[in-house]
Amino acid sequence: MAKILVALSGGVDSAVTALLLKEAGWEPVGIHLRLFDSDPESLAEGVCCGDQAAADARMVAAQLGIPFYVRDLRDLFREHVVEPTVEGYARAETPNPCVLCNHRLRIPELLRLADSLGIPAVATGHYVRKIRHGGEWRLAEARDPRRDQSYVLYRLTPQQLERLEFPMGELTKEEARARARAAGLFVAEKASSVDLCFAKTAGGIGRMVAAMRPETGQPGPLLDERGRVVGEHPGIAFVTVGQRRGLRWRSTTPERKYVAEITPETREVSVAPRARLLTRAVRLAEPVWHEPLPPLAEARIRYQGPRFPVRVEGEWVYFLEPGPPLARGQAVVLYDGDRVLGGGTAAEVVRGVPDTVPDEEPAGALAVAGSAGSR
Repeated sequence: MAKILVALSGGVDSAVTALLLKEAGWEPVGIHLRLFDSDPESLAEGVCCGDQAAADARMVAAQLGIPFYVRDLRDLFREHVVEPTVEGYARAETPNPCVLCNHRLRIPELLRLADSLGIPAVATGHYVRKIRHGGEWRLAEARDPRRDQSYVLYRLTPQQLERLEFPMGELTKEEARARARAAGLFVAEKASSVDLCFAKTAGGIGRMVAAMRPETGQPGPLLDERGRVVGEHPGIAFVTVGQRRGLRWRSTTPERKYVAEITPETREVSVAPRARLLTRAVRLAEPVWHEPLPPLAEARIRYQGPRFPVRVEGEWVYFLEPGPPLARGQAVVLYDGDRVLGGGTAAEVVRGVPDTVPDEEPAGALAVAGSAGSR
């Protein structure tokens, strides 16, 4: 069979990906994308693209007897992932760096590298599948819903999927580790990587944002629905819509309240009962649809989160029943069965239950609440 470029992160999933492809007759060529410099104290666990990961990826390639290259993308990673993430948080949004990384950097760069090496196909260790639908390739959920990563890859086009392979989409994590053990791969028991990998080395996303944008780490007041100060927050870098923990309350109240809106200009954070935070509709920025949408679909608003029945009209996604709190900047991904239809980024959110939403309604439908900046 032909050569295939395999993204080796240094973890068990990408190692088993290369192993399975080699066993199937492909000629894997390993590539490690160097995205950032990790803190020496954080090398071992949960960081997929730092210093130790590069060394582990090289050892995996040596064990498998395949060629290995390293591509330094640190400057591009900072430009396309880190800086937009920090700026999003500073605007009181909640962006998803994994979506940015895969869409803006990792997948396009892997395909460009394959072209430069004259290699027709690319494989990654993502837990997703690709299926044929209407004569074109479509992204689909992994067989194991506990590991499914389709949410962060929803923007993949049929043209990109034509060249991509995802062997892990048919396996569970337990099966992947078993295959690694059987092959004697030293990463068989290595811990899984985590979301916000680059932020982990900085002590978490909040600390990283506050370090790069100090004003986001300054405390500010918590205001209730009447504008009364009921507590203090540690800084907008550390709060998001729907949050309750980590806030400093002046006193207990009969009704629990949660972050409802964040105003970065004044560092004010509004809180409200959870019912007022429920999502009724969301307007998407930069939506991408891979096929005509059915009358009804299902939306996922968090990585590996539950799905909710919705209907779509233009840029607006309407929830048939109020969903969990949603922040601006979050990805909203639509599904038809296990097939990914597309999605976009939350730009405006309609909140509350029907009797708590103002009378004015956008486009003759629902009223926009919290559009000034909720995160």
